[in-house]
Amino acid sequence: TGSKDYAALPVAGAGPLRYMLEVYVDDFISLVIPTSQDQLRHVANAIMEGIHDVFPADPDDSNDPISEKKLLKGEGQYDAIKTILGFDFNGSDKTLWLEEAKREKLLTTLQGWIRLASRGAGGILYKQFETTVAKLRHAFTAIPAGVGLLSPCNRILATKPPIVWLNKHQGVLVAIRGCRTLLRETTKNPTRCRELVSGWPDYIGIVDASSHGVGGVVFGESAACVPTVFRWEWPKDITSDVKSFANPTGSITNSDLEMAGILLLWLVMEGACGHLQEKHVALFSDNSPSVAWVTRLASRKSIVAEQLVQALALRIKANRTCPLTTLHIEGKRNAIADVPSRSFGSNPAWHC
Repeated sequence: TGSKDYAALPVAGAGPLRYMLEVYVDDFISLVIPTSQDQLRHVANAIMEGIHDVFPADPDDSNDPISEKKLLKGEGQYDAIKTILGFDFNGSDKTLWLEEAKREKLLTTLQGWIRLASRGAGGILYKQFETTVAKLRHAFTAIPAGVGLLSPCNRILATKPPIVWLNKHQGVLVAIRGCRTLLRETTKNPTRCRELVSGWPDYIGIVDASSHGVGGVVFGESAACVPTVFRWEWPKDITSDVKSFANPTGSITNSDLEMAGILLLWLVMEGACGHLQEKHVALFSDNSPSVAWVTRLASRKSIVAEQLVQALALRIKANRTCPLTTLHIEGKRNAIADVPSRSFGSNPAWHC
């Protein structure tokens, strides 16, 4: 009681009560869509009775399993906007974002690092770097695509240098700038909870790539779109740098090409499917490494794949799409991407 949201409800009502109770270690979190104050009192009493059934009440309120201090602070109070586990939830808009104090502290730290690097210094103690990256991972619970920017940071964490020099690791510096941009963006556009939930796909894309080019198909599953087939021939500078028995010094692997194919598939889906906000998308590929990269939004070793994953993550964020479903499917010979390059022509071919 005591909140304006509670006071705005009628005392009694006959509408349905929808609620959910989550227990995280010693935190009891109730999510309620009430139609009356009576319903809220019922849920509150049921939770407290349940706690005392497991942890008996103490005559001394200061020793009771239900923290009197937290109740007096209003943590057990019904509010449409609530801070839970470091995130601010808005029950009216169905959004969440990192708690303001935590977000501002992170932004200040990242901005300080960027300024150091711009002055040619950029030296950061490893422990501070490790702690800040861990906080970024927590923040990206509300921005899943943000994880796709952290691959350069992961390589630093794997080597554990005493000092991290951002001015000498441009990939890490670019990642830090991107993370700061995503955090700032959430102040104006908090993440909708629907953007965090996976589900049966609205659209499905299948792609295959080879040293000649890439091709795939796009079609609707739960939502309608124009069934689309695309093909694209790789530029000469790409094909000449593909690693093979004939070219062992090449810097691009077949898996890198498959990852590039997934990114191109996504761009085709943006055009073919149209509105992708809060939509579920499934991407199929016969290449296990690229499927793993998209699933984790991270690449451990391939710099090429790392940059492609970052681009894909940013496109997902820009479209505010739900988490992707990526599946590995068995490949077949003579797939669309294995057609000799002379059959592609000089431009991509679209067939509807």
